[in-house]
Amino acid sequence: MDGIRTWLLAIIAASILCALAERVMPPGPVKRVGGLTCGLVLLWTILTPVARPDLGAGRAWLEDYLAALEQREMELSDQVDQGRKVLIEQEYAAYIVDKAAEWELNCTARVKCRVEEGLYIPDETMVAGPFSDVEQSRLTQMIREDLGVPAERQTYYAEGELP
Repeated sequence: MDGIRTWLLAIIAASILCALAERVMPPGPVKRVGGLTCGLVLLWTILTPVARPDLGAGRAWLEDYLAALEQREMELSDQVDQGRKVLIEQEYAAYIVDKAAEWELNCTARVKCRVEEGLYIPDETMVAGPFSDVEQSRLTQMIREDLGVPAERQTYYAEGELP
């Protein structure tokens, strides 16, 4: 960015110098030669970056840009993964609530997943509701069989106590 600023300042300075020179030149052949010279100076000022590009600065800028792009890509990927995980956990919790509703049980559920080879696997469940021992045992078995969460990672709470 500093190189562009310097280049634009050089063009502006050359333009001002040429304008001043044109004003003080006497009319006639001197003014025509002066105009040609000013035109060549302006052309040289404009084309200098093309003739002598600063490849080192361009390379450094590109490397910085690519590093920032890669960092942003990783951040966005993490955000997408986190959002996907939340959605999948909500779907598993809804599955538990729906299964309980089929058995005429009213409950709320929360599921925490772990990532295994890019897949979100249910790892822990928390279920709240007014369950008898038989109903809780039935839910425990369903969660173990359908979701693969062992009984020791299933937590049950009284109705409305889900953390």
